[in-house]
Amino acid sequence: MRILFRSGLVLLVLIVLSAVAYYVEIPYNINTKGVILPVMEWRLTRLPDGTILNSEKNNLTNQISYYSVLEFQRGDHAEFLANEKVFTGKTVNKGDTVGYIRSYEEERRLLGLLTGLEEQKGLLQISLSGERQEEINSARQRLVLAEQEYETQKRLVARMESLHKTGVIADEAWDLAQNDYRVKKQNINIARSVIEMLEAGAKPEERELIRTNIRSYQRQIEQTENRIDAFNILIPFTGTIIRDQSHEPGNETIIRVADMERLMVTFPVELYQMAYIEYDTPVNLRVNSNRHTHSARIINMDNTVQFIDQKQRIFVTALIEENPGTFMPNMLVQAEIVCGEISAWNYIRRMLKVIFEN
Repeated sequence: MRILFRSGLVLLVLIVLSAVAYYVEIPYNINTKGVILPVMEWRLTRLPDGTILNSEKNNLTNQISYYSVLEFQRGDHAEFLANEKVFTGKTVNKGDTVGYIRSYEEERRLLGLLTGLEEQKGLLQISLSGERQEEINSARQRLVLAEQEYETQKRLVARMESLHKTGVIADEAWDLAQNDYRVKKQNINIARSVIEMLEAGAKPEERELIRTNIRSYQRQIEQTENRIDAFNILIPFTGTIIRDQSHEPGNETIIRVADMERLMVTFPVELYQMAYIEYDTPVNLRVNSNRHTHSARIINMDNTVQFIDQKQRIFVTALIEENPGTFMPNMLVQAEIVCGEISAWNYIRRMLKVIFEN
């Protein structure tokens, strides 16, 4: 009788445990650590060769969404004039001017183009209104000046040729010198044709040539002005200036701006745990030992595996949904991924898997 009672009792306990295992649900969460990053970040960096790199990065996709490079010709004296009001503040607005890079070579080039344009316009006016002796004399003086500039550039190119062959002078500087040589040689031809036209009288085809030269000067002036305008460096979005004493080897960060209103957290998850995570899964964040949690939601998961502490892990990204002012870039936080409730039996199976995986 006792044996039957005990057997029935054991059977009842097994039935109860089975019911509990299959019907009682237990919350299942994955705990890890993550790093806070701004979704959008903009940097202005000076590279070792003096080049200015303007880059905008989307940390959510870990890609550079925009970049531009400001290069200067060898021998060009360039200055960076900073807007102190921007650098001494905490926040900046979209369109604020960070500073202006002044290139004396570009300014010299623009001045030369503007002078050439005015000469061509004056020549066209003369050809339409008749010739005067004082204009002929002025044209002869310009020819003398053009010949002097040509001879000077010719000697410079001759000296640079051997240096370029030995690699002392870069290709860019050599190409620029040759281009100036060709321009100055062409200026002599233009000056001579001007004198001939003034002395003989302008023909319709000669007037059309002048008009063509005017249009060419105007296009070159527009291109040069656009390049000079690009030296005005503007903030691409409203954000907070990030002050960081660390430096990249060889590079100097002039300014770094982050959109602190949109923050994200990225954290590693073991490969086998990815089966329990989906897009839009909620994440609870805690700073240090603070019990208060902040809400986030998973919006991105890498599709490549990385080995960390000799384990296969995948990085997951969540977007912070509240109180972004609580966090700072590069801050380490506790992340609890809320995977929902599962049966006690599945919970035990997952815990056993954790033990065997580790």
